[in-house]
Amino acid sequence: MNEHRIDKLQKITEDVGANSFSFSGNNLIPQVFRKFKKSINTIDTSFERRELRTLTYSLNYSEQNLSSIFSNENELKYALTLLESNWRDSFLVGLIDCFLKNWETKYPKSLEQLEHFTSQKLDNYSGNRSTLISFKNNKRYFNTKNGDLILGDTIAKLNKPIQEATKILGVPESWFDYAYFSKVIVTYYERNKNKISTEIDNLNEVLLKHNSSITSKRLISKIIIQANKPEFSSLQDSVKKTAFTQIGDPSNVSNWTAFDNATEVERREIIEARNILDEWIAKQFIDTFFRVCLNDERRKKFWLKIASKNRVSFKVYGQNRTKRILQQNDRITEYLDARFNTVYSTKDVSAFILYIGEYMLIEFSDAGYAFYAYKINGTSKPNLDYKLNSVDELRDGNMPMLVYRSGYSINNTNREGRLTHNDGDLSWEQVFEYWFKNIAGINV
Repeated sequence: MNEHRIDKLQKITEDVGANSFSFSGNNLIPQVFRKFKKSINTIDTSFERRELRTLTYSLNYSEQNLSSIFSNENELKYALTLLESNWRDSFLVGLIDCFLKNWETKYPKSLEQLEHFTSQKLDNYSGNRSTLISFKNNKRYFNTKNGDLILGDTIAKLNKPIQEATKILGVPESWFDYAYFSKVIVTYYERNKNKISTEIDNLNEVLLKHNSSITSKRLISKIIIQANKPEFSSLQDSVKKTAFTQIGDPSNVSNWTAFDNATEVERREIIEARNILDEWIAKQFIDTFFRVCLNDERRKKFWLKIASKNRVSFKVYGQNRTKRILQQNDRITEYLDARFNTVYSTKDVSAFILYIGEYMLIEFSDAGYAFYAYKINGTSKPNLDYKLNSVDELRDGNMPMLVYRSGYSINNTNREGRLTHNDGDLSWEQVFEYWFKNIAGINV
């Protein structure tokens, strides 16, 4: 009964507290915004108290050729002067709303000005409104230097779910998608990364709720880099799915460009994470391609090793029937369309093209087909700007062998050409590795 009564009281408290954030003047924002803009050049323009409260919610607003008040530090200073002239503590809610929305703004001078003003008002507050008391008590979290980091760290130390960040801060749950909470979430992850196996599903839900591409790039990049270690290999499928949902396919570079104001570390992490994600996908395709299209364990093992030691990207060429077969594999289905190119021919041979360093490397599903290596910037490289009639267009029988050998000796090599998968005194893997390492400069 006590627990039931406590729950009831908490619900009442939340409902009463929510009233502090209610604002019914959204339709007045354009009107007050225009009036403010006109007042800049007009003497003796007066604002009613209701209009001033609306003004606090108008600082972010912009329309047509009129920029937001917040983006102009002089206009913001004038707006704060107006509020000061007829100050009411209720104005703080709208100002803090603006403050947290613009936490990572490209107008730092305006943010600094707003921070100083609200901080001063919170220091002077002596009323009994629970919302404003909460703001005052949590003032350390509103410090632009590290307030968000302190909150994320505090939540982790208290062993509370990150979803309670708004409750601890004393703001509505609907504010969770504000820019302020980006580094709160990332800091929470950093403090709990040793528990990533149990936190991964929760963090995915948090990203969906926060709904920010910036935070997704920040957090998922860190998680991908962590999950690239052997002890976290079981998480890779889950992380890969989250990355595709929240950021997009790494084959589309624009999905993975760094956001404005990203630090150098964040830029490097985004690039590294995209490369790792590409490698994970390549490994899955290699595994599936050689198991489904050609059951060749040696070739699969060889290419998985090469993919693990180099930055790779790839494409697959084949007929529609092959694509349908590959689509039945749940682990690669969502990545297939961007990487599989159909040919007109119904010939049951597919080609796997890997791009490593300055080379286009081509393996075929038919055991009778040689391996080909073309320089990406060379004149011999096949033209892939149009749909191929057949994967045979990727072959050139007039090209020399990449390696000429006799017994255990390598007699001659070429920078472009072909190699068969035939064993001699040296296995074909040894011959391939010799050319990769010594001629192509590819890690083996």
